[in-house]
Amino acid sequence: MSNKRNKEVINQESESDDEQDSGSEKDSDFDSDGNFVGDKELQADFEGRNPEDCDFHGIKQLLRQLFLKSNVELGGLAQIIISQNYIGSVVKQCLDDGLDDDDDEDDGSDGVFGITTVINITKRKEEPCIKQIRTLLTTLANDNADDRTKALVNKILTDDTNQVGFIINERILNIPAAISVPLFSSLQNELDKAIKKNMPYVFQYLVWICKIYKTGDDESDVLFANQEEKPLTEEALAAFDVNVTEQADLSQWDYDGGAMTPCRKILIFEGSKFNQLIRLLKEEVENV
Repeated sequence: MSNKRNKEVINQESESDDEQDSGSEKDSDFDSDGNFVGDKELQADFEGRNPEDCDFHGIKQLLRQLFLKSNVELGGLAQIIISQNYIGSVVKQCLDDGLDDDDDEDDGSDGVFGITTVINITKRKEEPCIKQIRTLLTTLANDNADDRTKALVNKILTDDTNQVGFIINERILNIPAAISVPLFSSLQNELDKAIKKNMPYVFQYLVWICKIYKTGDDESDVLFANQEEKPLTEEALAAFDVNVTEQADLSQWDYDGGAMTPCRKILIFEGSKFNQLIRLLKEEVENV
């Protein structure tokens, strides 16, 4: 029996359904990874659903965008996300009303456009992929963070009285930031329900990895892949950046002002600030 539920629908309209492009123009609309980078918008309705087994490969592909070539077993992480399908959502394209549940379950993993969830990496610390994430966080902090941040990362990952939530907010290029609002509202409600059932989702700390692109040496010269995450840095207990040029397929991407270098910004928050982070996220989307 399907456990899907529709959480929100976001419509992205096309610029023109009648306009035809030449083959060379079509090719130029895609980067070397096959991501659409053109100016046109495609008409589509998206909805948030519970993660399911058929979403495995789609979730894994989205996780690869975040972790790149890091030593994290993404298949195991995707399985954890699916196993806790009462927490978090995948973004799928809306299907025609005439399709039944059997048809829905045959749609495979190609239609996963985003994933928003949180994982308790203290409770699940013995699972191989979570061990790898914890090791990765420690290594990245030791190599890139200041002494205070290194100490904080080591503290929260070695003291098991600290329940640490790892937030994943990932989607493919060109999905509008507006979709993050219902997804995080749903996540907020799901966490509240889980906590009332005494499930392990009361966090002392939260870790959030943001995809960013640096366009200069100044801290202000930063672009966030997920624009709604920009104001969250002001609420972080600690933060540090990691240059991922060597792991990315391309070291730099062009934009209107020049070139940008791919990085990751690791943010650490007090767990009690989760609701405040969601409020800031929503406000940022409204101001876009």
